[in-house]
Amino acid sequence: MERLMHQHSKIQAWTAEVIKAFTLRISYILVFSIFCSISIYSQVIPITQNGLVQPLVDRLDMKAGFDREYHSSHKYMTRGELRRLLLRFDTLAQPEYRDKENIQYLVDENLEGEIYACRKRDSTVLTNFLPLWNSRPILKLFYKTPANFLQADQKDFYVRLNPVLNFGYGRVSGEGTGTTFQNVRGVEMRGGIANRLWFYANLHETQEAYPAYVNDWVKTMGAVPGAGFLKTYQSSLFKGLTGKDYMNAEGIIGFNIIPQIGLQFGHGRNFIGDGYRSLFLSDFAANYLYLKLNTKVWIFDYQNIFAELNATGQTGGDKLIPKKYFANHHLSLNITPWLNVGLFESIVFGRDNHFELQYLNPIIFYRTIEQLVGSPDNAMVGADMKVRLGRSIKLYGQIMLDELIIKNMLKQNGWWGNKYGIQAGIQYYDVAGIDHLDMRLEYNMVRPYTYSERDSASNYSHHFQPLAHPLGANFYEIICQVRYAPTSRWTIDPFCMYAVTGEDHGDINNGSNILKPYTTRTGDFGIGLPNGDRANIIHAGIDVSYMIYHNLFVELSAGYRSKKSVLEAYNTRETWISAGVRMNMAKRKMLF
Repeated sequence: MERLMHQHSKIQAWTAEVIKAFTLRISYILVFSIFCSISIYSQVIPITQNGLVQPLVDRLDMKAGFDREYHSSHKYMTRGELRRLLLRFDTLAQPEYRDKENIQYLVDENLEGEIYACRKRDSTVLTNFLPLWNSRPILKLFYKTPANFLQADQKDFYVRLNPVLNFGYGRVSGEGTGTTFQNVRGVEMRGGIANRLWFYANLHETQEAYPAYVNDWVKTMGAVPGAGFLKTYQSSLFKGLTGKDYMNAEGIIGFNIIPQIGLQFGHGRNFIGDGYRSLFLSDFAANYLYLKLNTKVWIFDYQNIFAELNATGQTGGDKLIPKKYFANHHLSLNITPWLNVGLFESIVFGRDNHFELQYLNPIIFYRTIEQLVGSPDNAMVGADMKVRLGRSIKLYGQIMLDELIIKNMLKQNGWWGNKYGIQAGIQYYDVAGIDHLDMRLEYNMVRPYTYSERDSASNYSHHFQPLAHPLGANFYEIICQVRYAPTSRWTIDPFCMYAVTGEDHGDINNGSNILKPYTTRTGDFGIGLPNGDRANIIHAGIDVSYMIYHNLFVELSAGYRSKKSVLEAYNTRETWISAGVRMNMAKRKMLF
């Protein structure tokens, strides 16, 4: 009996050791799997905005079919997301030749995705695509790969360094006849440390001269779209030629808290939506300080952004610009292979140079907090939707509510406080079966006084620039864009915008300029769309570009814009043509 008990004790001990060893092994496997998933997918810095990556990704995403983990409304996509999408594109069943070229471009553009920065030319996890390496780098140092001017790859560190250029010259006829130019020089850098921390930074020095309609916008708003501190520029090359001079910089670091939660902290911009415009948050305004969290679980991608903004803008002298803050969250759900829906909420508020800590709660309904602290802030809610029809057509839309009382809407009494915006759009890929002929048709409307508040501390702006639509409010518009790429190097982009807006002139507040306090409105009822002095705007043009080398473009552009106002003194008409060369940055369109 004692022998049996002794043997039983030994069996129990042995079993415990086996279970312990098995548990440890499983733990090691799980930890290793987490590390592997981090190393593959967690590069949480955004892709470079060169104007080509995002259209190619959107197109290939439609061609590849549904991906539960990709949420196209959250821009800008990260390099980790691009890495995962490339693995999916690599398995496309017999992709067209042009689609293969697009995939190859993205592979080269996202080189650090391959087995820790592609240190080995023959190492790849892709089946059908290999990153390209130049057989004869310049001085054996520069452009070892097509996408990177200078790169370094060490065991626990990699870095990419690239120049940024945009030189353009044009002529304008009509209002403000003269010369336009663009002179942008800069540098961008990105890298990673220990495969755990990633960073991205750029610095641009810019001198520009604009068509008259842009100058009018700058004069009205007191800022240049996308810019911060401004100086007047006097050309030393062309006598009498003046413009604006400014610097822009981005700096972002990113890491994963856990594999499902990515964090970005930096100075830059964001965009929420599938449209050319966004009624929630666009990238039209200047860069700002932000903290962003993205939580990806199952069919969910939950995004939180906390930011510090400028309540006003440049006013002259060395003075501290008053601060304001905003917090927003957007939940994107891939409900079915053809349906995505999203929920949005945002709050803009002013405090004496401190963030309202209660808004740091990432899962709270902000409106309840706003009421709790006395309702002094600007809260907005919204919803969006995307519907995929096969592999060629995508329908999308947004609805944004700043303020709304249903009974006044039902009465149709034009109450000023019914402040909301609507977007509806369609994207059609390979129109009429023509390869790489893609089209977008989009409608946007925003009621008067939407986005505005009692003062500059709560309106939906940053540094005198709208955070959503460049026209502010009190408008409706239709945009048509076509993108035709007959070859991988040629791109032809015709576009047209028709907008109807109610303009503000002088001190009159008809609800267009969101910087004006709504307390100065023209009335409480009978506010239509448009409200005030109606103006019809037609803005059309075409951009043609040719890629000489990876991300190096020569381009030719032509445009036309007219505004017909009920007040003839404000009628304008102008045409322009320009040519230029651009490297590692997107073409800037002033489409408003």
